[in-house]
Amino acid sequence: MSDVVTREEFGEVVVLHIKTNSVDAISAAAIEAACVDMRPITVLNFKDVSFINSAGISVLLKFVVKARKAGYKLFAMNLSPHHQKIFKMVEMSRFMPTIEEHDLAAHR
Repeated sequence: MSDVVTREEFGEVVVLHIKTNSVDAISAAAIEAACVDMRPITVLNFKDVSFINSAGISVLLKFVVKARKAGYKLFAMNLSPHHQKIFKMVEMSRFMPTIEEHDLAAHR
C-alpha cells in the first residue's frame, strides 16, 4: 500500500486508516488511489489526522461524490469536532456521514 493509508478488510467493509497527520491534495490523492478496490461500505479513519487543507478537502469531496454516485457507502470515523464542522460546511458529511467505531464493530 502506501505510507499514507493502510487497509483493513472484513466482509463488505473496508477501513482505510489514514496514517498522515495532514491531508493535502497529494495525500488525498493517495487516499483515493487506495480506494480502487472498494467494498460496498468504505470507512475513512481520520484518527491520526490533525489538519486537512482546502486542497485536501476539494480532492476528498470530488472522490466521495464520485464513489457515492457509483453506489458505494462511505463513512468518516474519528473526525475531530473541528473537521466535523468543516465537513458539514462543505456538505461532505451529506455524502460521507460519520460512524462510530462501536457501530462499525457490528460489521466485523
